[in-house]
Amino acid sequence: MRFLIGALLGATFMTAPACADPGALPADSAWQMVQRGDIVVLDVRTPTEWAMTGLPRDSHGINVKDRDFIAQARGAVLGDLEQPIAVICRSGKRSREAASVLEKAGFTHVFDIREGMVGNDDSGDGWLKRGLPTDPFIPPYK
Repeated sequence: MRFLIGALLGATFMTAPACADPGALPADSAWQMVQRGDIVVLDVRTPTEWAMTGLPRDSHGINVKDRDFIAQARGAVLGDLEQPIAVICRSGKRSREAASVLEKAGFTHVFDIREGMVGNDDSGDGWLKRGLPTDPFIPPYK
């Protein structure tokens, strides 16, 4: 299984733009991997932010500040801590924090979409400016 994951990730990065450093994943590469079923994306922003922009298509909205963040992340990968997972936030700060928390919790293939949803000068244009698809945020009924 580990060999297969390594081969999948290796093949992805051979066709994807070079990453600035290990663990960084450009938004467009993340979307390509999502389409192939190779990675799970967690949007770690807040529900207010999700409502303003939507979430990356087929991602899981899990606020990094939630007390049960790790449990929700485990649920998103159906308990498989070896499943490649990528985190995204508005512009890169919270996703870096979330990636660190996930690695400390035992997730083995964690990536940071550092350009975030809106982009930043250091990492790229961001999910929205690249025109990548989003899903609307529909708050849970209470």
